[in-house]
Amino acid sequence: MSGISNNNNRHLLLYTLKWMSLYISIGFISALLLPFPASLLGAIGGFMLVNFLRTRFMMKKMGISMKGLFGSLRSSNVSPSMYGYNPIKYYCMNCGNEHKEIACPKCGSKIKRVGY
Repeated sequence: MSGISNNNNRHLLLYTLKWMSLYISIGFISALLLPFPASLLGAIGGFMLVNFLRTRFMMKKMGISMKGLFGSLRSSNVSPSMYGYNPIKYYCMNCGNEHKEIACPKCGSKIKRVGY
C-alpha cells in the first residue's frame, strides 16, 4: 500500500514542480524583456492566462465544457440537476404543499419537512 502512496506523492510533486517552474519562467522572462511596470503587468497577465488555460484543460478532461457551464446560467430550460445542483424543497407537514416561506401559504402551518 505504501508503494501506491509513494507513487501518488511523487506524481503530485512532479505536477507541482512543473507548474511552479512555468510560473517562475513567465515571471523571469517578463522581468528580463520588459521595463518594471510593464513586466509586472505582463507577469500577472501571463499568470492569469496560464491559470485560465489550465482550468479549461482540467474541466475538459473531466468532461465539463465552459460554454455549457456558462450557457446554463442564461437559459432557463436547463435542469439544475444536470450540473449536480439539486435545490432543497420544503413541504408542509399538514397539507403537503411545496413552499419556501416560513408559514405555508395554503394552510398557515409552520411545520415543514425537507425533500429533494
